[in-house]
Amino acid sequence: MQKKLSLLLIIYIVLLTGCSKEPQNTAINNNEVVKMETRKDIDLNIITTDKLLYGMVKNIVGDRHLVEYMFKNRERELGFQFSEDSLNNIAKKDLFIYMGAGLEPWINDFVDKLNKNKVGVINVSRGVKLLSYSKVVKYKDSVLKDNPYYLSNLDNYKIALMNIKNSIQDKDPKNRDIYEKNFSVALKNLENYQKELKSACDNLTEFTFIVVEDELSYFVKYNNFKILDINRDKDTVKIMPVDKTAKLDLESKLKDNKKIVILYNSDEVLKSNEDIIKNYNIKAINMKTYSIDTSYEDVLKGNIERLKAFYEKESAVK
Repeated sequence: MQKKLSLLLIIYIVLLTGCSKEPQNTAINNNEVVKMETRKDIDLNIITTDKLLYGMVKNIVGDRHLVEYMFKNRERELGFQFSEDSLNNIAKKDLFIYMGAGLEPWINDFVDKLNKNKVGVINVSRGVKLLSYSKVVKYKDSVLKDNPYYLSNLDNYKIALMNIKNSIQDKDPKNRDIYEKNFSVALKNLENYQKELKSACDNLTEFTFIVVEDELSYFVKYNNFKILDINRDKDTVKIMPVDKTAKLDLESKLKDNKKIVILYNSDEVLKSNEDIIKNYNIKAINMKTYSIDTSYEDVLKGNIERLKAFYEKESAVK
C-alpha cells in the first residue's frame, strides 16, 4: 500500500512539474513579441532652425521622436556662418525644417550644399500668402523681397503646420492617424484663439491705426484694421514725413481724428515718435510679432490680451 502511494505521489509531482513549465515558456514568448512590435516604431531625428518651429513640431509629434532646434535667439540665427561640420550634422537627421521666406537668409546656400540622401528638407512657407517688404532689406549682397513674418496671419500658420504634419507622416506612415489627430487638436486650439482675436478686433472698428513696421503687416491685414495712409520715408520708423506737403496732409489727418492708435512691435517706434504721439494724443498698443524663442500660442495670447485691455480702458473713459 505504501509503495502504491509513493508511486502515485511521484507520478503526480512529475505531471505537476511538466504542466508548470509551459506557461513559463509562453510568458517569455509574449515578452519577445512585445519587444519586436516596439522595435517596429520609427524614431525620427528632427531638427528645426528655431524654438518656435520646434514647438510647432511638438504639437504634431507629441512625445514621439527626437526633436531639436538650432538657434536660441534671432541674433544667432541671422549671424549663422555654416561649415562642413554643420552641414554634416544636419545631413544625418531625418528631417530638417525651416521657416523660409527669407527668415533664415542663408538657407538657400545651406540647402544647396546639404547632402540630402538621408535628410528630408522642409520649407514650411510653401503655399502661404506672402507680402513684400515696404523697405529695402539686405543680407550681405542680396536684397530680401519677401516679408518673412507670415505666421502673424493665422491662415498662414495653419498651412505651415499642415506642411510639418505632412512631412512627418511621409517619414512615419505607420503612425499617420496619430499625427492627423494631433493636427486636428492643434487647429481646434487655434480656432479658439481665432475667435477671441476676432472679438477683440471687432471692438476696435472705430479706431484708425498707424503701422510703420513690416513685422506687423500680416497682422493688420489679416484683422482688417483701418490703417492711416502715411506718405513717409520707408527706411525709418518715424511717422512724420520729410516732404512738406505730405507733412501738412498728415497733420491735418491727425487733427481731425481723435481715435488714432499706433501699433508697435519695437520700442524704437515709440522713442522715434515721442513728440508726435504726445502732441496729437495718439494711443499706443504693443503688438508682438512671433519670436523664434517664444511659442506661437504665447505671442498670440499676449496680443489678444493687450487688445482687450486697450478696449476696456478706452470704454471706461467714455
